[in-house]
Amino acid sequence: MEENNYKHEEFDDCFLCKHPALKHVLVGILVFLGAFAAFYVVADWHFKRMLDPAFYMRNIDRAMMRSERHFDKMERRAMRQQQWLDHKAMKMQQKMADETSQFIHVEKIDDAYKIVIDLKPFDNNEKNIEVKTNGNTVIINAAGENSVHHRQEIVKYSQAFAFGEKINTSEITKVREGDKYIITIPLDD
Repeated sequence: MEENNYKHEEFDDCFLCKHPALKHVLVGILVFLGAFAAFYVVADWHFKRMLDPAFYMRNIDRAMMRSERHFDKMERRAMRQQQWLDHKAMKMQQKMADETSQFIHVEKIDDAYKIVIDLKPFDNNEKNIEVKTNGNTVIINAAGENSVHHRQEIVKYSQAFAFGEKINTSEITKVREGDKYIITIPLDD
């Protein structure tokens, strides 16, 4: 040991060498103080950053962008849903128009209008057809029951036909020919 210039006799009176428990306590205190200082420095940086107005502005900008994207997404979703509902309503109106055009036809002959109604959807009974007039308007109300795929289906129909020419409502004729109910509305001279 002489080669390291170490002389053991010089350190034999070391206080910490005689009290190893105290040595461990002091090392623990120094480690605690070092950890506390590191925690304090990091916490100080964090709080300074949190209290910086530029930090809040960036966060507010991000929050606003997120909420704007969220509202845009909700708006697109609502628009798609409205388009779907409009498409569904249009298809339903088209279906109703197709069904209506299948059993009611309006024709103009020389001096009268003819409304031809197919009676099959209305229980094949002309009593289920009601014809009313109001000025130059003829209102047709019809109802019937059909049995479709083992279930009862009620068919109700109401439509007003407004004629541009003057019609004679007192001379309306109603005739049944087979499955057709023909309403003839003469023009007023």
